[in-house]
Amino acid sequence: MMGYARVTAPFDGVVTRKLADVGDLAMPGRHLFEMEAPTALRFEADLPEAILDRITMGDKMQVNIASVAKPLEATVSEIAPVADPVSRTFQVKLDLPAAEGLRTGQFGRVAVPMAEMQLLMVPRVSVIKRGQMELIFVVKEGHANLRLVKTGKAINGSIEVLSGLEEGEQVVISDANKLADGQPVTILP
Repeated sequence: MMGYARVTAPFDGVVTRKLADVGDLAMPGRHLFEMEAPTALRFEADLPEAILDRITMGDKMQVNIASVAKPLEATVSEIAPVADPVSRTFQVKLDLPAAEGLRTGQFGRVAVPMAEMQLLMVPRVSVIKRGQMELIFVVKEGHANLRLVKTGKAINGSIEVLSGLEEGEQVVISDANKLADGQPVTILP
């Protein structure tokens, strides 16, 4: 019976919970340890049935976890075939890439793509705030023209322009605070 005395794991990992003590009787089916593979973590989310048709196996989705600096690109690896009868949600599992600061049990948010839409974005540094007004300098015929704009969401160092600017217009992105309306400007390559 000594051949059964050596217990091995099917993967390299870390023991997260010990369920047996020295002197306990080990029986078939009784768990001795819980282990995890820190390089193969999975994110689980319960998603409403209304958006389930937008998700397929193999899709890439952004997962945000507070202790990880950048959003992680996770891959959908499993979609529950039946809904939870109480919450009417489906469990979706996403495989996470290895990342510094990522641990089991952490809370995160997944960004599920709902619809595509085009946004007019400019660098955040090009928007000048004066009181409650938001202004942008647009280059037209070699001169800086001041425009009143309305902005929306800020995303990764850029800001959405909702009105006051047309697609294709050239925007001043450096030293905009030092310009005056109508001042001559030079466009650098």
